[in-house]
Amino acid sequence: MLSNFWHHISSNFWFKIYTNGVAKKFGFYRNIPEWSEVCEDVMSKITPFNQRYIPACVAHTTATMMKIEWYRRTGKIINFSPRFLDIISWTDGLPIDAGRNPNVVMELSIRVGCCTEKLLPNDSTLPLEKYRDKTIITSEMFAEAAKYRMSNLGSTVGSLW
Repeated sequence: MLSNFWHHISSNFWFKIYTNGVAKKFGFYRNIPEWSEVCEDVMSKITPFNQRYIPACVAHTTATMMKIEWYRRTGKIINFSPRFLDIISWTDGLPIDAGRNPNVVMELSIRVGCCTEKLLPNDSTLPLEKYRDKTIITSEMFAEAAKYRMSNLGSTVGSLW
């Protein structure tokens, strides 16, 4: 029954105009490629992070996911800073060596965004206290992060996981 519905919709004259014409011309419609179609191309452009002994696996994973999604949707490789996500996701009561809550980090990637490594390098050779120093976060970093919110791509928590 669902396949009949999609056949009806896709054969609809207005749907074809929307997906093939006017909407594409003005950028209202984004043809996001299927992961299976672009996996090899995308993965060849993604460099892995070296986390060393910094307990920031959630931030590193989220920054990598953001890089992949940003490339899939815009064709641009953006080097996001996992260190930024790690620092801003620090919630009260966590010891310096604690991990981060994946839901908090993901929510921040959607609502706040992530600055690039140009503004905050991901130097995992630093001592943990320096790597996670909250005082290094600047308003310039937050301003850049706002340009790279996952919500700018139409993403929500449910659409990413």
